[in-house]
Amino acid sequence: MEKNREDLYQSLFAQVSNTALVPYEGAVPNGNRIVIKRECDLPYGSHYDRVFLYLYYHYEQAGLIKPGCKVLETTSGSAGVSFAGLGKDLGYECFVAIPEGGEKARENAILEHLPDKSHLLFTSAPKYISGFPGFVKRYLVTNRDVFYLNHSMGALIEGSREYSNNDITLEALGHIGTEVSGEGIDCFVPAVGNGSNILGIGRVLKPSVQIVAYETFQAAVAYDLKYPGRYKELFGINPGTLSRHKLPGTSFNDIDFPHIRNAVKEGMIDEVVLVSDRETDEEYKELVENNDTPSPLPHWDTDLEEISDLGRTTKAGLAVALQLAENVRDQKILVIGYDKAERYDPVALD
Repeated sequence: MEKNREDLYQSLFAQVSNTALVPYEGAVPNGNRIVIKRECDLPYGSHYDRVFLYLYYHYEQAGLIKPGCKVLETTSGSAGVSFAGLGKDLGYECFVAIPEGGEKARENAILEHLPDKSHLLFTSAPKYISGFPGFVKRYLVTNRDVFYLNHSMGALIEGSREYSNNDITLEALGHIGTEVSGEGIDCFVPAVGNGSNILGIGRVLKPSVQIVAYETFQAAVAYDLKYPGRYKELFGINPGTLSRHKLPGTSFNDIDFPHIRNAVKEGMIDEVVLVSDRETDEEYKELVENNDTPSPLPHWDTDLEEISDLGRTTKAGLAVALQLAENVRDQKILVIGYDKAERYDPVALD
């Protein structure tokens, strides 16, 4: 890599690191403390800035892409903003595939960094992110000059139908773990997502830190892997039965993310907590003709103190952390500030 190019990357690496670790200022029971790692303050607004800077750097060093190339990524939102924003800075022509019918705020944030609207591609709304594999196969056949970064998974494992981890993604996210490793963290509460932040950060923090991951009541992908059959036994329905959730990036059914599968296999996840909201609770009650879920689930749509700028996915993590704090004492609990409220369409709360 030429010196001026290397210098550009090193300048960006300096910007995409060392995010603030701040205390949650609301009430926390039992002498516990909750701290938030504000990845949302990175230049393009999420932890995915780390991921895509590493991916561009790696593939460019390997000679697989160079400035001016066409590149593709699939996303439910924030990953696409980081991909497109950094791609523009680095001189790439970016194409972003996103499920139709998602958060308009995320679509608009991505479009800010694309050459025009034709570079934002829409996939099937009903399939949501589970439609990505089929879309990518079709798209790349007819667009052979496009390179797919695929932050969510690596290559197909020879002799199987399973994909490997994307080790570049995991290396990038591992730096979050390194940055908090001296902070006395007792428990890490990550969103499941595609599993990469659990595996990437968890490999740095384990075994001294407990990992309590969270995902939506609707999806329960990691939950079903961690506790086979328990979801159906407890709730009387299968994961994925309820309507699509309002927490982008917290997993979805019918797609095999290797990072999730391997996080469970490697014992990275000590517990999986399901997150709901008032609307989902009502749908569930009507579906099963029951007055309540078997046990109260933390809600992302609960008013929380001092975090008005943070997005719904982070609020879900804080709700889980606060529920956890009811049952432990004198613990320091880490939550990731994934993105800001501006990345989500307004939702009416009672």
